[in-house]
Amino acid sequence: MRRLLAILAAAILWVTSAEAQNIILGEKVPDSKIRSWLMDLQPDAADYTCILFHNSKSPQCKRHLPKIKQMVDDYGSKLNLIIVTKEDYDKAGVSLTEHLDDRIGVAFDDGGRTFIAYGVKFIPFCVIYDKKGYALWCGHAGNFTKEIFDKILTYKRK
Repeated sequence: MRRLLAILAAAILWVTSAEAQNIILGEKVPDSKIRSWLMDLQPDAADYTCILFHNSKSPQCKRHLPKIKQMVDDYGSKLNLIIVTKEDYDKAGVSLTEHLDDRIGVAFDDGGRTFIAYGVKFIPFCVIYDKKGYALWCGHAGNFTKEIFDKILTYKRK
C-alpha cells in the first residue's frame, strides 16, 4: 500500500512539474508587460534575445546569470539579454545594476503580467527568440549552453 501511495505521489509531482510554460517553439512569444527598465536602459537590438525570468534572492538565479552573461559577451551583437524580475526597483535594482551593459537590460514586470503571459512556473526560466519574435528555445537557464545556441544560429526557419 505504501509503495502504491509513493508511486501515485511521484506521478502527481511529475505531472505538475512537467506542466509546460506558455511557449510554443516556432510561434511568436507573448508580449512583455514591462513597468520600467533599470536606469531606463534597454539592451541594444540583436539577432536573438534571451529573456531570463529572475529573482535576485534565488541561489539558482545567482548561479546561472553569470554563465548567460558570458554567452552574451562571447556572441557579441548576435545575442542580448533581458532580465525580467517581479521584484521592486529599489530591492532588485541594487543587485542587478552591475549586470547592465549595452546588450543586457533589467526589466521590472508590471504586476507579474509578463511572468503570467509566459506561464513561468520556475526560475531561472529562459526563452530564446529571434528578432521577429519567434521562440526558438525555452527551459531552465542552467540548460542553455553554447552548444544549444550554436544550433540555434545554424537553424533556418522554413
